[in-house]
Amino acid sequence: MGAGRTVPRPRPGMSVLETKDSGLAAVARVRDALALDAARVVEESRGFSCWPHAHAMRIGARPPRPDGAAVVSVETALLSGVEPGGSLYARLARRNAHEPGLSALRLDAERGEISLRAAVVTRPGDDGAAARRLAHAALLQIGEVLLAADELAVELPGSTLLVGSAPGGCPWPVVEQAQAAAAYSAGAPARAGQVLSAFARLASLSPAPWLRATPAAHGLDAELPCRAASSSGGPAAEAALLRISASQPHPRLGAGLVVALLAPPSLEPEPARAAATAALLNDAESREWTGVDQLGAWCVHPALGLAHVGFVPALAVEDSTAEALAWQAGTRARWATAFAAQVRHARARVAAEPHQ
Repeated sequence: MGAGRTVPRPRPGMSVLETKDSGLAAVARVRDALALDAARVVEESRGFSCWPHAHAMRIGARPPRPDGAAVVSVETALLSGVEPGGSLYARLARRNAHEPGLSALRLDAERGEISLRAAVVTRPGDDGAAARRLAHAALLQIGEVLLAADELAVELPGSTLLVGSAPGGCPWPVVEQAQAAAAYSAGAPARAGQVLSAFARLASLSPAPWLRATPAAHGLDAELPCRAASSSGGPAAEAALLRISASQPHPRLGAGLVVALLAPPSLEPEPARAAATAALLNDAESREWTGVDQLGAWCVHPALGLAHVGFVPALAVEDSTAEALAWQAGTRARWATAFAAQVRHARARVAAEPHQ
């Protein structure tokens, strides 16, 4: 399994259905990037499961929407038997902030499970850019899973590690946790110029998703509207801050793009609930149609507060990457504002109900 391997074009043997279905085409691209042993793969409807280690990784595409867009995800379940609550929310929010990347720790409160998940939205004619981003997320997730599962199992002694048997009872391969990270770090210096070039394209972006943008020491600060222009309930103060940097390397992955969307205080006016809101947003992004990639995670940053933070390593940065992430941040800001308003209304209804 080659970390850092270039994601190829659709396979020569790919079916006509796969090439017309952007979701299935993306699944095929990720499979090729992972260079999987066929003995460790189980075919599933619109995807497959594989066992790069004791945790099963599932890659799948939802049925395409009428416009051909499809959500394609890579998700690995880590633990079960977890009890939702303030301490758990705080742990997830803290780790998502301290380990920015392409995947997010997601809590499925209904099932009591924690997983590591990344997803993209593919569209016909998108040149496979979204699929390539997801392939990088999958390669990195293999090592991230082992590290996250080990740490969380210690912090959550009542939970159960979700490990299982590979097809045919194959012995587990030896997976070095730092292998993928080391490969991305080693390849970063040669791609540093690509990262700076992609970032520089933001200066001439027109039209742009922001109200205004300002050069900053770390890169770029931009104000994003949190409500659609047609909305009647959005004061001018409803703006999120987008910070993009090409000069802040990841401690394990080297050079890349840091993208942080800082929520306005009105999105979660009660700081004590910020970690719970971050967990809700991460889970909601996995369930709802947002129209954007789910790369990175909602978290509570020690200095920034409630934010969506991600890191795209240099090997995954293409010319259009920074532009795509900027536009997606604008859409995410509006979606999160609307979702948080629904959550506040639901909480208010529960608080107003008479208690037995």
